[in-house]
Amino acid sequence: MKRAIIVALLLVLAVGFAAPHFEIDLFRPKIARALERGLGRRIEVGTVHFNLFTGPGFTVDDVTIHEDPRAGIEPCAYVGTLEARVQLLSLFRHKLEFSSLRLIDASINLVKTDSGPWNFQYLLSSAPASAGAMPAIKMRGGRVNFKFGNVKSVFFFNDADLDVSPSMDGSVELRFAGAPSRSDRDRASQNFGNFFVRGRWSAQRVDLKLELEKSALEEVARLIDRRGFGLHGVIALDAQLSGVPSHLDVTGNIQVNDVHRWDLLPQSGGGMRVGYKGTLDLKGDRLELESVSDVPNPQIAAAFRAWDFLSVPHWDASAGLKQLPVATALEIARHMGAGLPDKLAAEGTLSGEVRYSEPDGFAGKVELQDASVTLPDGRPLRAASAAVVIEHQVMSLEPATVRVGENESADVEGSFSLQGAGGLDLKITTRALSVSDMRSFGVAAIPLLDQTPQGTWRGWARYQWARDEMGQWSGEYELQNARIPVDGLAEAVRVQSAAVSLNGKRVAVSRLRARVGAIAFTGDYRWEPAAVRPHKFHLTIPAADAAELQRVLAPTLARDRGFFARTLRLGDAPVPDWLKTRRADGTLTIGALTFGETQVRVDSARLLWDAAEVRLVGMAAHVNESALAGDLTIGLAGGAPHYRFEGKLAGVAYKEGTLDFEGSLDADGVGAEILASAHAEGRLHGRSIAFSPEAEFRAAAACFEVSEQTGGERWKLSSVEVTQGADTYTGSGTTQSDGRLVLDLLSRGRQVRYSALLAAAQ
Repeated sequence: MKRAIIVALLLVLAVGFAAPHFEIDLFRPKIARALERGLGRRIEVGTVHFNLFTGPGFTVDDVTIHEDPRAGIEPCAYVGTLEARVQLLSLFRHKLEFSSLRLIDASINLVKTDSGPWNFQYLLSSAPASAGAMPAIKMRGGRVNFKFGNVKSVFFFNDADLDVSPSMDGSVELRFAGAPSRSDRDRASQNFGNFFVRGRWSAQRVDLKLELEKSALEEVARLIDRRGFGLHGVIALDAQLSGVPSHLDVTGNIQVNDVHRWDLLPQSGGGMRVGYKGTLDLKGDRLELESVSDVPNPQIAAAFRAWDFLSVPHWDASAGLKQLPVATALEIARHMGAGLPDKLAAEGTLSGEVRYSEPDGFAGKVELQDASVTLPDGRPLRAASAAVVIEHQVMSLEPATVRVGENESADVEGSFSLQGAGGLDLKITTRALSVSDMRSFGVAAIPLLDQTPQGTWRGWARYQWARDEMGQWSGEYELQNARIPVDGLAEAVRVQSAAVSLNGKRVAVSRLRARVGAIAFTGDYRWEPAAVRPHKFHLTIPAADAAELQRVLAPTLARDRGFFARTLRLGDAPVPDWLKTRRADGTLTIGALTFGETQVRVDSARLLWDAAEVRLVGMAAHVNESALAGDLTIGLAGGAPHYRFEGKLAGVAYKEGTLDFEGSLDADGVGAEILASAHAEGRLHGRSIAFSPEAEFRAAAACFEVSEQTGGERWKLSSVEVTQGADTYTGSGTTQSDGRLVLDLLSRGRQVRYSALLAAAQ
């Protein structure tokens, strides 16, 4: 007997080991029909093997579980291997049934139909009512996909384990574990914990407990929005769902840890734990949640809604703020990816509501109370109250008074676009604000104000900026008591007052009252960047001393080459960059320019400045009582300036008469060097010249050449023609070493010589 038992056991073992290696296609139709009865679906099966140890039952390869026609035409599941365990009692009824199914290497589609129900709800309702007719289902390491109609969602669960255990009352016990994923992201970059579901499901009621293990906060955020939010940290959550599928009550908690400076949040400790409640409509694919807190009047009250969240996700979130510290809001913004300066400091509180919706972006309104914001290297900006409205992806600051320092203030309003290329639009209006305090607003300096370290301004200025573009100012303001350094001047220009108009890159200055050194001037100035000569101006100088003018212009006129360069004569100093690029076009008027005892009045002159060449074109002036007209060119390329004048000097008093000169004058250097190097030539005309007691000329004309030599001026006259009485004389003249001018003349064969001291023009 004992031997028989051993033999029987060995036989059973042999059969058990051998059975899986033999195909028994004879049973395929019966197995397929049994599976169809249990699942209420059409089933296709592949190779069938008998399985004794995990059964008795069958191992079926390449199983396709088709879908209920109401849920689509794609099969509900593809199973690489299915282990079906036979319900032994069914064999006595001569009807093959299975007590459990184990799915290996399976991919399941969960489908939400256009009419509302999910395909697994059809599975539950289509199963036979008799107890045990629907087998228990287990899946290990499979994949769960989501479909909406014929469209497959980007969401799926990987490494999924599923247990479905039918009960006598028609409900099922569910146990599920899997890693949530998105098909539009690289699997290697996803860092999720497992998602667990446990509970009971029936057509009348659902009771489930959900749990998400600790997961990367950024990855969970990408489940909601694939762009993510640049968040860093760890999140875990749990939820309890109960009710009918179309209205499930939801309660639970979210735990967030390892996020830098979350300790700034109220009652957060080292992390943040938030309770929530809400409803879930599985039929309508809609979720609504709101935060709950044990703290009376919490500073942050959050709400979240999502719809079509498993098909084409849409969602929005809102946060109600009640006296939330501004510093806390800045830290949250930093961790939401806002590019805020590290040294930005803020005080005060925020109250209001901010909303974010996936299709529309940010919206809401917040009020700042007793706010103080300090930008890097700036003074605090303080406001008793300010309102920020967020609408259509634009943050708008309503007009608010901002105090800078103790006694200064400005009215500020503006907007910042959060979408597309983005952009800033800021308007500042003030009655009196220090120029140095403008950097406290954290924007590019206003034109002209950016060049002066001191002064005040009043008026308004508007700054507009878009990403990938240069910011531009516009506005109207008055500038007072400013110092503006200008390349080429020995001292900064001291602006007493000026009216400034801005239009993009164009700048216009009017009603200018200023001085440089001891020289005061008035006028206007324009910057036209598109013009050939962008600097445009009209300047009037009431009075100036030539020596002071030369001192002020010294960096432009004479560039110091250094002691060794001058001693060794190493050549001219290089032209500086500012001089190479200077292009200007303007008019100049000087009431009185004094050279010792000589006074020059420049009634008008057009000044054209092209790099190292300056021209005074169409100059109309007076030298003492004599009229001067012509063009003056100043060459600045060398170590010392070169002057060339071409024009006329009329009405010069000389020996009881007048002289007119027409020609050119060249000179080099500065100061006394100009006279020492001067050389002039041209033609002169005279009237009523009492040259000497014996020679009175009714008219005179000659070509002249004059230069400065040791002992005085050296004159050389040619083509001389004078009229004395009824006679006309021709000849030449020259100055002698004793300073006398000698004329050698001829008329009708008669030669005469006249000599007289060369007197200065009177």
